[in-house]
Amino acid sequence: MNITTKRGDQGFTDLLFGGKVSKGDSQIEALGAVDELNANLGMARVLLDGEAAGAIDRVQGWLVTLMGELAMPVGNDADYENAGFGRIGETEIRWIEDWCASIEKEEKFKGWLRPGERGGELAARIHLARTVARRAERRVWDVIDEVASAEVRIFLNRLSDALWLLASASEKL
Repeated sequence: MNITTKRGDQGFTDLLFGGKVSKGDSQIEALGAVDELNANLGMARVLLDGEAAGAIDRVQGWLVTLMGELAMPVGNDADYENAGFGRIGETEIRWIEDWCASIEKEEKFKGWLRPGERGGELAARIHLARTVARRAERRVWDVIDEVASAEVRIFLNRLSDALWLLASASEKL
């Protein structure tokens, strides 16, 4: 597979199973926002260690799954399922909720901080990822009924909450 295909030079991009849409399509906007979220989480992950790094790594794997859902042409659910690709569902949402609860158990809300207020690069990077997660959630709302499952928007909403908590907890580091 070649990455440089020149097929995008005319303003279109390929979807899974041979679909093609404009690079400005709302489906591609959603996919791009999730991709950007994944990249931002990677920048935060390299500054983390232990359980938090493992949690971010797990989330990044799920974001790749989510991007697969978003890259599917409308009406190709059967092809997607037959290819064995995963979907974001209740299991992933529950895991994020449990992660939030574990952070909240240790980190009690003490008021709002401005990102970077205490000078922590890690927390600032996590806050940046959180804002991208919120944008990804908004973009997914534009295509939720056509492409992605309803669980995707819930997953992104919970993820942005978890990232806020993780950033707040990281301010102490």
